[in-house]
Parts: sequence; C-alpha cells; structure tokens
Amino acid sequence: ARHHLGHGACGCGRASLPMSSRDRLPEARGDFDQTSGRALFNYPPHRAIDIDHMRLQLVIPDMNTPRLHAQAELNVRALGSPASLITLDAAEMQIASVTICLDTDPDVCHAGMFSYDGRTLSVPVDPPLPVGEPATITIEYALNDPPEGLLWTPESPAWPGRAAQIHTQGEPESNRYWFPTHDSPNERITSEVIAWVPKGYIVSSNGRQLDESRGNRRAPMLGDTSLDAAEFSHFHFDQNKPHAPYLVSLVVGKFDVVDIGSRRLPMPVYAPQGRGELVKQTYGHTPEMIDVFSRLFDEPYPWDKYAQVVVWNFGWGGMENTSATTMYDTAVLDKTSLLDGDLDGLISHELGHQWFGDLVTCNSWEHIWLNEGFATYLSHLWFEHHDGADAYQAGVWADYAGIIANDHPSAPFQPAMVSKQYDHPWEVFRRAANPYPKGASILHMLREKLGDEIFFKGVALYIDRHKCWRPAPSEAGAREGPQVNAKMPPWSGGTAETHDFRKALEAVSGLSLERFFNQWCERPGVPHLSIASSYSEGSGELTLSIEQVQNIDGYNPAFLFELPFHVRCADGTVLVPRIAMDERSASITISVPSAPAFVAVDPNLAVLAKLNVTQHAPDAWLAQLRSGPTLASRLQALDGLVTTDAASRPDTAADSVASMVRDGKLHFTLRKAAAEALGRLGADSHITAFAGSLPDDARVRRALVRQLGAAAQRSAVAGNDTHPRLIATLERLVSNDRSYGVRAEAVSQLGAIKAGSSWPLLLKAADTESQHDEIRQAAIDAIAAYDRPESLNTAIRFAAPGVNSRTRPTSIAAVGRLAHHDPERALDVLVTHLADREGRAINAAGQALLLMSSSPRAAEALHAHLASARGESARFRAQSWIDQLSR
Repeated sequence: ARHHLGHGACGCGRASLPMSSRDRLPEARGDFDQTSGRALFNYPPHRAIDIDHMRLQLVIPDMNTPRLHAQAELNVRALGSPASLITLDAAEMQIASVTICLDTDPDVCHAGMFSYDGRTLSVPVDPPLPVGEPATITIEYALNDPPEGLLWTPESPAWPGRAAQIHTQGEPESNRYWFPTHDSPNERITSEVIAWVPKGYIVSSNGRQLDESRGNRRAPMLGDTSLDAAEFSHFHFDQNKPHAPYLVSLVVGKFDVVDIGSRRLPMPVYAPQGRGELVKQTYGHTPEMIDVFSRLFDEPYPWDKYAQVVVWNFGWGGMENTSATTMYDTAVLDKTSLLDGDLDGLISHELGHQWFGDLVTCNSWEHIWLNEGFATYLSHLWFEHHDGADAYQAGVWADYAGIIANDHPSAPFQPAMVSKQYDHPWEVFRRAANPYPKGASILHMLREKLGDEIFFKGVALYIDRHKCWRPAPSEAGAREGPQVNAKMPPWSGGTAETHDFRKALEAVSGLSLERFFNQWCERPGVPHLSIASSYSEGSGELTLSIEQVQNIDGYNPAFLFELPFHVRCADGTVLVPRIAMDERSASITISVPSAPAFVAVDPNLAVLAKLNVTQHAPDAWLAQLRSGPTLASRLQALDGLVTTDAASRPDTAADSVASMVRDGKLHFTLRKAAAEALGRLGADSHITAFAGSLPDDARVRRALVRQLGAAAQRSAVAGNDTHPRLIATLERLVSNDRSYGVRAEAVSQLGAIKAGSSWPLLLKAADTESQHDEIRQAAIDAIAAYDRPESLNTAIRFAAPGVNSRTRPTSIAAVGRLAHHDPERALDVLVTHLADREGRAINAAGQALLLMSSSPRAAEALHAHLASARGESARFRAQSWIDQLSR
C-alpha cells in the first residue's frame, strides 16, 4: 500500500517519548493527556447506518480543469435504533442537494434539509428511518480540485505530450474527499462507478466493466454541465462484492492496455502510452502468483478481474484498491532494468492484499498488520515458490533486521504494533514496530511454531470466517460465487481484528496463543539476547546459555520463547537442542560425541530477536559459514566473523568471505552480505582484487561497487597508490556498466570521494536517462556532496516540474543543503514548491525549509503554508513542521 517501492514505501516519522521505561510513570504514557485527563486512544467510529450500496455518477467536462460534478446514491439501513439523523464523511465538497427516499415507498421522500460544515454532511430524517428499512440518499455535489483523495494531474508545458490524468488514493481516510461515505474500514459497501470523460480518455475502476460507449449516451444533467455527447465516453463499473470504502478507485487517463489474464479472469495492465510492450516482462508472473496464493489459502481469487494501473504522480509504491491496484509511474521495466531485479516483490504484495486487506479488512487501523503484514509475507511466499527456500529466508531475514534496527534495548514507551495510540491514521503505518516487517515476522514465527499444515489451515479458516462474502445458498458446498449485493451475516461482515486471527489458529491447533499475540503484537520491543556456547573436552559436554539483556521491568517483563540451536559436531553428528525461555536467563548442558564444529543459533529464524553470539572456538564461525544449514545461519556467521575481535579472527576469514562473493551458486543476498562483510573486515586488498573482474550478477556487483568506493576513501586517507586506480574503475563503471543500479552506485561513490576529475562525469550523469531515474538521482546527491555554488544550480534545475516525481524531492532536499551558497534564491525555490501539485515535492520543500529555520522568511513560509493548507493530511503535515520549528 502506500506503502511500497519494494514493500516499504510507508516512510518514517512517529510519535514517542524520549525517556527510559524505568523513569516512566503510568501517567506519562503517550496514550494519556496529563492536562485534561483525556485518553488519547482511537476507536472505530459508530455505524448508526449501514451503507449497502453506492452508485456514483461522475461528469468530467475537461481533464485540464480540475473540477467535476457528481451524484452519489447511497442505499442505507438504520442499525440498532431508528435513525433521526444520518451523518456522512464528506470533505471540502460543494453540495447542491440531498434527498432521502424510502425504497419501500418511493413517494415518501425528504428533500432539501441538510447541514454541512465542510467535513461532515448531516441529514435529518423525520420521521426517523426504521431499523432495517431500506432507503436511498441521493447527493448532488461538485468537486473543485480536491486537496487529497482524488489527485488531478493536468497537462503541462513542463511535460510535453503527457496527457492529463486523474487517480485516487483512499487509504487511510481520503476517499471522503471525492464521495460521501462512512470513511472507515469498519464499513463494507458494494459500489458502482459511472463516469463520463472527454473522448480519447479511458477509465479504470473496481469490479466488472459493464459498459464503455463513445458518444451514444447522454450524461446526466449535474450541476451546470451541458455536454455534447459526441465528445464524451461513458464507462460503467460494478463491484458487486462488498469492500471497504477506502478501496474504491477511479483512474482516468490515456494508456496502453495489455491483458495478461484470460477470459475467465481478466488481468489488464494499464501502462503509460508507448510502454505497453514492456508489460509482459514486468507483470507476466501475476497469473502464477494468483494460482499460488489461491492454493496456499484454499481460497480462489475473490474478485471479477485484477487490473494493475500505472499512474503519474503516485505518492507510494502501490495501492491495493479492490480488483484494481494502482502502481507508481515507472513501474514498467525495460530489459536493462531487469538486470537489477524485477518488481515481483511489489506486484505480489499488492496482489496479496486482494485476500488480506480487501476480502478480509482490518476493522480499525490499529490492526493494519492484518493487511500489511500478510501482504508483505505473501511476497516471501511467492519468492519461496519461485526461487526456493533461500529466497524466502532472505525476505524474513530482512524483516527481522529492519525491526531490530529500530528497536531500543531500554524499551522506552512507544506504541506497540497493535495500539490505539495515534494522532492520525497514517502513524500506524510508520511505527518503530512497523506493521509491514513485524507483521510478516510474526506470521513467519507462527508458521515455525505451528508447522505448515496447521498454519495454512488456520489462515484458511480465518479467511472463511471473516471474508466479506460467501457463496449464495444455491451454491452450497461451492467455494466460489458471491451472493450479489448481500453482506455477510453480523458474525463475520468482512472485517477482523487481531484476536480473530488468533482464534482461528487456536481452533485448528488446539494451542492457547493469547500470550504469543500479546507479546509480539500488543507490546513494544523485541528480546535482545546474549548467547554463549562452551565446550568441555574432558567431559564431552556442551553448555548453551542465554541471557535477555534488554531492559526488564514491570512494564517490560522477560519474553517467552523457545530458541532452537543447530550443533554440528566434528564427526558430522547434528544435534538440535532447544532452550525454553521465560526468565532473564537459561542454560542447558548436553553431551556431544565429538567437539562441536559450530553452533548455529535459530537457523530457521523462529524467534524475532537481536542476537549477540559468542562461539566456543575462534574458527567456529568459519565452519558455520561453509556448512551452515540455512541461508540465515550463514548470514549469522558473516556477522559473527565481522564482530569477532581481530586478534581472535582466523587468518583465512577474508579469503573465505571473498570466495562467497565469487560463488555464483549462492543466493545473491548471501553474496551481497559477503561483499559488505569484506568492507567491515577492512579487507581492502580483497576488495580491490575485484576491480578488474566484477561478478556478473548486477545486484552483487552493486554491493561490491559500494565497497570499492569505501576502499578508495580509506586509501586516500592512507595515501597509498590504489586511490587513483579505484577512482578510474568507478568512472569506467559510470560510463560502461550494463546495469542502471551499478552505474548509479558508482556515481554515489564518486560523490562520496569528491575527486575533482570526476566532476564532469557527474554532470553528464545528471542528464542520463534510466529506469526510475536512479542514475540522475544519484548524480544530484553526488554533485550536492561537492558543495560548490554550481551544485546549487544543478539541484534547482532538477527540482522543477517536468522532472520525475521521485527525482524532484531528491533535488529539493539538495537545494536545502546547498542554500548557504545563495540563501534568497534557495528560499525562492523552496517556497514556490510548497505550493506544488506533487505531494512529494511539497513534503521535500517543507523539510528543506526546516533546515533553514533560522531564516525568518523560512519560518513565515511554513506558517503561511499551515494557514492555507487544504485537507487533513496537508494540515497534519504542516502542523508537524511548525511543531519542529518550536523545538
């Protein structure tokens, strides 16, 4: 979701208190306002009415004028008690009329009575709407350049030939800016989207496309529209299976459409014009992914189609709108870019959401890991299927590393992954206990704990209990075929909370998992473990000991887990002891038939924990590096070698690590880690030996280029003669390497070295086209690192509209860093970009102005931006900048 160039486009930034937990008093927690005494928890909003169905008609007279007219028909029923007042989320609309009619008696209508404060539409109903009585609310309104939710990109001289485009982004609560609704994940609606757009444009939305006609239908008379039907096209989409309102999508633009599916299940990919020929090599694995996920979870793909739509100016990596995922603007890969890897991680993540997030939706934002953790984990399952066990472990290892890197052993108060504490729903996507990697890590731990059969059976039961629709009665016994426009009974309803998933796993396993879920989901932090192995040759005994060294107190008791070991003895015997932990420390002593060659801790990553391992012998890490049973155990051995005291490290350590870099049979993740380990070992002679014969795998080659740059910097400090040779190697790679990623990395390293001879080459790189514009982005940062007055010129040039939407923030940030060369000129640029149409540019400009906060003009610009900000997200972001100014 918003989330994802890879699957982590969730950004950063979170609220926490900078104090250790031992100093923290209960009333100082972040969920309590000390002044007012008010609890700061968030709960799902009430649903006084149930919205069964939305029929949304849109008339877009001119794609270059960000204004449209709309009519929303909402089929509603009162819940609990008769409804005398119906309230809907409807932000910054121009509402012309509201009518409510009883479906059972169309002559009973109430028209004209409503109140609207710019955020909430309130409709009185007199007499009150009886419980369960169906009624239809019809709302006519106009939108004038909505600040969020519906993003409009008109044509621009800065982008010659690029057609105007509209796309929507509803998560978390922004669809209220383009249609009235109950904008919370605890609602489920079926939906129709009917759009009239200028001829030549096409529309994508959720569900089946019922109609596309050009010039033979008359648009409804909405607002002041008077359209010539011959100049407009009509599109009608029907999503007849319930989904959350934030998942409703609309895209209008000009595309190459390539269907990679079948008549049974269409899978259209909407690519930028002229890029259609690249669709199959980018998205071609999608049908196989659908087959894999359907089999694993015993649940067929739930929707009538699966579209993937590549749009301009998208703020994230992908967004899993029901049956119609939105992708960022360069998510169609040429053959050269495939050398650096494919988009299967992102594609499988967004596809996974069609089950986890769309078919079953978190009931409130605190449970977002049930969406994002599952989608992240499904990427690992795809790679396991496609590339094997090492690829799966590489993904889990990366998730563990990300969570551990953001964890603090003193466990200050911070929100747990599942927590009601947040000021804005976006915060739940950005916590230290991040729902993407931590959620996926928890799923992996559960799979290790329960075994494959029980784990996947439990997930299938969770889906069956909580999916948003079930087979119609006539299809009893079948798993396919929704009951059209019929919601699930009250006991399921299509939404779920964390305890619902736990109960499904308990039902199939017979285990009590409440403590597991409480520990990993509902409290912050992870265990930090000091682990040692010692061998007594006289007794033939091996002692394994563990100590939890993170802060432990009343708020943070010791973690409960069972840690597995893999002991490989010199005679080839393998032992797999386990240590159960529920206290600060524990140990076991076992008899072994011969001296251990190595002790691998948790080789299958059964426990999310930071490990500090001391081996019983200096050469044990090398033995584990050669013969570790899993990719994770060999990655652990690399870390162990690097952190071992140099005096105790085997002399052949660097040789062994370098041989791993060269070994093309190993998974590229292990080879990349080995390249990094050479740098951490300071093995510059081994690194420079690669300069003339870099590996064929571009991903490994890029890791080595990073080390070549670091070695060049060290050689410059040492004053030896390898420095100019390494610079020449990097400059050659910038010009000649086949891989965009390797060239970009070489540019970055030259920027870090700042050799005068490289300056012209970096200026040339700034004008080099590449996938995702990554060479240009690297060049801008490298040029900025030189900190010359000319650097500011380059940064300003590429900050302008007409440049890739992810390159512009790089350039704008560089303007902020280089502003001391010409403060007034830099301020002119940054203040201008605060009013940009691209959200990434606005955010970068605000952050850059914070760097210049000592300037009164910078502070004034940020205050003025807050005063004029439209939309809750924009106001929230602007207020955060003002708060930072005051600190």
